[in-house]
Amino acid sequence: MGSSRKYENHPMNVKDALKGLLDLSSLMLDLAYASVIHDNSELAKQVVDLEASINELRDAVLVHMSVAVRSMSDAERSLSVFRAADIASMMAYEAVEVARMVLRGLRLHPKLREGLMEAEESVDIIKVHDGSVFEGLTIEEALMISGVGFNVIAIKSGDRWIINPDESHRIMRDEILVVRGTREALERLRTLVEGDLG
Repeated sequence: MGSSRKYENHPMNVKDALKGLLDLSSLMLDLAYASVIHDNSELAKQVVDLEASINELRDAVLVHMSVAVRSMSDAERSLSVFRAADIASMMAYEAVEVARMVLRGLRLHPKLREGLMEAEESVDIIKVHDGSVFEGLTIEEALMISGVGFNVIAIKSGDRWIINPDESHRIMRDEILVVRGTREALERLRTLVEGDLG
């Protein structure tokens, strides 16, 4: 009874739940990738902790779609949603397995790590130093002045992790940014975050 009531009162519809599932699974892959190439166990733990959210979103999709099926044609139309939910969930679970490898102390061969870091798009971990031009700016403002495209996928602020921060988040000194972008964008971004416009 408690479980069914949970979904009856759930404000999220199928579209929002599926979008959340797809977005979160993609984010988890990025975080797991960053945890591997930077050998960062803190990021790996964040990925493992997000598994519960994936399970909740997946269950929300499956329950709401199951309730909506009234006929064979409804069932056939719902297949694409079920498949998308399964694919997103599998991606997330793969990310969790990668993160657990990091937590177990397994490391990539240096050559393989080097190859991953030289990919056209990558993930970097950058600390905001004193005097950085980004200090005090929102993510949206930082995007505008940087002149490059990037996506802040996580921020460590003190002992707290902020996953998928809003663009209104104000960047503070000593925060650690986990960012995704092209190699050129990340190099430019590191210069800006760690120093000045030069």
